[in-house]
Amino acid sequence: MTQPAPQATASADEQEHELPMLAGIAGFFHWLEEFLVILSGPFLTFGLGIGLVDLLSDGALFVNAPALLYVWAIAQTVGVDGQLVGTWARVGRAFRKQSWGAVIGFVILGVVLAYVGFVAALVFAYQQAYHLTTAGALAKLGFDTVTWLWQRTAVSVGLVCLSGLLRYQKPRPVVVDVEAEIQRIENARRIQAAKTAAQGDRLRGLVGVVKGTAQAAQGTGSGASASPLPSHNGQANQGKRS
Repeated sequence: MTQPAPQATASADEQEHELPMLAGIAGFFHWLEEFLVILSGPFLTFGLGIGLVDLLSDGALFVNAPALLYVWAIAQTVGVDGQLVGTWARVGRAFRKQSWGAVIGFVILGVVLAYVGFVAALVFAYQQAYHLTTAGALAKLGFDTVTWLWQRTAVSVGLVCLSGLLRYQKPRPVVVDVEAEIQRIENARRIQAAKTAAQGDRLRGLVGVVKGTAQAAQGTGSGASASPLPSHNGQANQGKRS
């Protein structure tokens, strides 16, 4: 008869309790991150389209509809900076799944997005602190304006491509093979029973060796005590006869 495996117990100090409502809040932000990732592709595509139309119209688009400049800026912000948190959240999920290739890829993307966001925030801080233009703030920080625009535009186009590649897919339902699962459980039970029987055999063999050693030691001691010791009188009598 097999004994149930002992369950692992944890002390009150080691046990971690779920904080109220945080699981639901975390689930909402997870949904929001995925939603921003889905929106980033269309937003960036729309922003690239606005820029291309303005380029082909020789700047007439923003002259006639200056509000589109803000639309373009919002599209770039949501598309690029909105993916920063979502990317690092994917790093954490890939790490927990031990998918190291995905971890490396998302870490590289996260570092690039963090760099772009850091420079943008730093330029904005310099603009507000020193009352500078964007070009003046970049020059004060030692950045080349052309290089900075190249980097941000390259990241925008790259994220448009990644938004299609990494678009959210509904998780596939897990199909469980009942017969295979039953067979796996049965095999595990047989292996455990065989291990238990082998341990019992080893223990019985060890007990037998200990008992045999103890009996042999007792037999040797009783034989030595039963043999008579020569008396002094006997030795004296043998001396007289000689």
